[in-house]
Amino acid sequence: MTEFSQAEMRNVEQACYALAVEYAEIIDSQDYARLTEVFAEDATFLRPTAPKELIQGADKIVAMFQSRPRNRLTQHLISNFRVHMETMDMAVGTCRVLFFSSDVSEPETPEGRRAASKQSIGTYRDRYVRTKNGWRIAERVGSMTFYT
Repeated sequence: MTEFSQAEMRNVEQACYALAVEYAEIIDSQDYARLTEVFAEDATFLRPTAPKELIQGADKIVAMFQSRPRNRLTQHLISNFRVHMETMDMAVGTCRVLFFSSDVSEPETPEGRRAASKQSIGTYRDRYVRTKNGWRIAERVGSMTFYT
């Protein structure tokens, strides 16, 4: 069993946590081209809403998100983040995701827009790899736990 220093583990955990949070920010801001900053070039992705439809490659992940309706607004809240280093260049992790959505047709008020009646909570199971550009998500598998 490989032993890692506390500093190594903290650095990897922080880098992987930052990727999970940045992913949510990119999706919620609809800045999908930036997904190449969080996914490895050959990454795979299984969406929570289409768990049998494997998307292979960062370019195809970007294209899938770019094909989504632009009027759809989302908010992903990431929590319960866990990461485990397997090697100096590979880690696995999970995080919980609370997902809200709305539509641009909902009027903006001082309280924000009315959220859609169906909201979801689920889990992302990730595999992270260290690349020449830093840590990236190599595999993301989403699953749904509850919805309203």
